[in-house]
This record gives sequence, C-alpha cells and structure tokens, in this order.
Amino acid sequence: MSHVPESLLVGNLQKFSVEDGPGIRTTIFLKGCPLSCKWCHNPELIDPQQQLIRSPNNCIGCGYCAKICPQEAVTITPEKGVVIDSAKCDMCLVCADECYAQALRPVGKAMTIEEILRVAEQDKGFYDNTGGGITISGGEILMHREFVSELIDEAGLRGINVCLDTSGFGDSQALMEIALKENVTNILYDMKSIDDEVHRAYTGVSNQLIIDNLKMLAADIRTREKLIMRMPLIRGVNDTEDIITRTGELYRRIGIKLVNLLPYHNLGISKKRNMGGVQEEFEQPTEARISEIEIYFKNEINLKVEILGRV
Repeated sequence: MSHVPESLLVGNLQKFSVEDGPGIRTTIFLKGCPLSCKWCHNPELIDPQQQLIRSPNNCIGCGYCAKICPQEAVTITPEKGVVIDSAKCDMCLVCADECYAQALRPVGKAMTIEEILRVAEQDKGFYDNTGGGITISGGEILMHREFVSELIDEAGLRGINVCLDTSGFGDSQALMEIALKENVTNILYDMKSIDDEVHRAYTGVSNQLIIDNLKMLAADIRTREKLIMRMPLIRGVNDTEDIITRTGELYRRIGIKLVNLLPYHNLGISKKRNMGGVQEEFEQPTEARISEIEIYFKNEINLKVEILGRV
C-alpha cells in the first residue's frame, strides 16, 4: 500500500490566479522538479528541500543574522549584503526566524492536505461563480503522486474541481490515475521543446517520456478533452520554424484543441540571485514572431490559442 505523507513542502499558495486554468483559482506550488529549465521563472521550486531566499530591499544592515547563526554561515559584505555559505548552512532557520525585517525567509512550508484546503476553501464562492477551483502545480506534481492523489480526492469531497499542471515527466500509470479522477477538469501540459536535443540541453532531461505520456493522455477521450498544452516561447531556442511546425503536427495528430503560449520573461533571474545562484537571461520572441506562431497554430493546425504571462 502506498504511503501518503502527512505534509509536503509548499512553495506558495497563490490566490486569485487567472492564468492557471479556467476561472478564478488558488494555485498550489509544490517544491521539487526533475527538470532544470534554464529559464525557469520559479527556480525556488526545483529543489524539493527547504531553502533560504534573500529579500535585499528589506535588509536594514543590522547584521543580527550573522551574529546569531550557530554555524557561522552568514556574513555581511558591503558589495553583496547578506551572504550565506551553503556548505555551512544546516537550514536551522534561526536567522530567518529572528529577522524582523524579513530580509531572509524560508522557501517551502510544510503543509497538510487539510491546511491547504482550509486556505483554498476561503474562495469557494469565487470558484463556483467563475468555473474555477484549485490548480496543483510545481515543481512537478508527479514527484508527489500519493499526496497529490489524496489532495484531489479531498478537494472533490468539498465540491472543488482541480486543474493539474505537469511537465509530464514522471510515472505514466500515476499520471493516468490522477488524470482520470472525476473532479480533475483540466490538465495543463507543458511542452518545452519537441526537439529532444534542445530539450536535453535546456532542461537537463530527454523529452521522450513527456511525449509518450502526452500521447497516452491524448489516446483516451476521457483525458484528451481535459488537455491544455502550454508552451514557453524562448527566442532562438524553441520558437524556430522547425520546432513550431513539428509541434503543430504532433498536436494535430493526437487531437489537441487548445494551446497556451507563454512568451519568456526574466523574473526568475532575481529569484535565483537571491538564493545565491545565477540564471542565464534569454530573449522574448518579437511580437511579430509571436503573432506568426499564433496564426500558424490557429489557421494551419486549427487550434484555439491563448497568449498568457505577458509582463
């Protein structure tokens, strides 16, 4: 018998989401992802463990965090402000707990299913009036399949529908089992690149399992009608004529009806920097190129197209 964890690290609970499925939704961002997309706009969700993130604009320079750190992992420098030595830090969180300016805070709060749904239920009236519900996202939900399955079931008992957001990189049987649940109304399925070489270079993994799982969902009418494809658009990476054409041909063959295009933005760069890392900056496709892709999917593939995430 599978074991359902009592709690799971939640990176964020975003209320009033309007681009994570139909209607007004509460999006639950779980920590942990097997992909390492170089443009990831939520890099704090890749590591399944709790992490520290800095908010430099909040720092008042008091130095108390460095003074009280039991491991002497925190230093203050004129150039960089608060610097955390990850080799010394044991995530005791004393620095974050004592920072009243909230310049240091943990990413990832352990929450039970009951605690998650208690927050989600606060907006049930909005869900009912708009066709919304909760969206379970990540990270990657298939890393936490037992917890996610139980969360879906408990939401159903409370009359809340569920939208899944997945890269499709995970166990096929688990994906089908949760996709078939009655109160799962939509599946946001991320397709980074149909080209395996490009996919490996920019996400760290092959796309073969992702495509196989997509074909599996599309082959069953019960799950095909729930699919909404999502495609980030990164200039010079996955907006090329070859990749767009091959993607469109795949969608046509398997019966996809709706695609969300998400032009690149660089909001992940500051998050990565505030965790002590560096993220490469890419370019957004031109408006003309976005329009060309939209027209191709609409006119040649007969898809409904939504362009989301403009910032």
